[in-house]
Amino acid sequence: MTHILLNINNFDEPWAYGTLENFLNPDTKVLILPLSYDDGWINDAFEWKEKYGRGSAEYKDIVRPFRSYGIKDRSIRWINYYEDDHESCVRKIEEADVLFFTGGYPGWMLQRLYDLGIMDAIREFDGIIMGTSAGAMIQLDEFHLTPEEDYEFQYYEGLGLLSGFDIDVHYEENLTHIEAIIRTIEDTGRAVICMPNQGGVFIDGDHFELLGGSFVLGSDDLDELYGAYDALRTGNYI
Repeated sequence: MTHILLNINNFDEPWAYGTLENFLNPDTKVLILPLSYDDGWINDAFEWKEKYGRGSAEYKDIVRPFRSYGIKDRSIRWINYYEDDHESCVRKIEEADVLFFTGGYPGWMLQRLYDLGIMDAIREFDGIIMGTSAGAMIQLDEFHLTPEEDYEFQYYEGLGLLSGFDIDVHYEENLTHIEAIIRTIEDTGRAVICMPNQGGVFIDGDHFELLGGSFVLGSDDLDELYGAYDALRTGNYI
């Protein structure tokens, strides 16, 4: 299984293209799993089609980078939470080369995967699993959620497809992210891959590659992290 961890739908840019063009091509069959929205954004099949139907802003944003690799819209299928059932989801997964998890709320996404009964089908999938933001985080066995306006710091259990590290998505060098990284390293002992929006991670078997501006922080970096945190907090950052 190959994993591609990302932040946003910009993986057709030069920082990622040179690696991913070896795995995404015009013959690739993609399955989009847009399951990470909250119930205030979509509540039924009609609203789902408004948000993700062909021609919508979300549709265009999601398929655009795949088109850059020569993948046609007819080779991109979708799971519709309101119209697909367990059997149709499993069939689509089995027929795909790539599973693509969109960003949003990881808790909602994991719940919907459970509702559809497809967690095992995903764990048994032998192709490429891609995800942006929440869609990247859920691939791990456990991950932290850096605080934002809608949620506080917390840990989640993911699908368990990857283990031994955590990721900090949408990384920026500010107090919020640095504090979350420090806490994660101290709580779990795991290294954290920091992924700015022009960054990601590519994992193919034993091959591990940082993309773009991504970098790794671990226990050996705690003193430096505390120094950066104090400097930002006091305004003495250089």
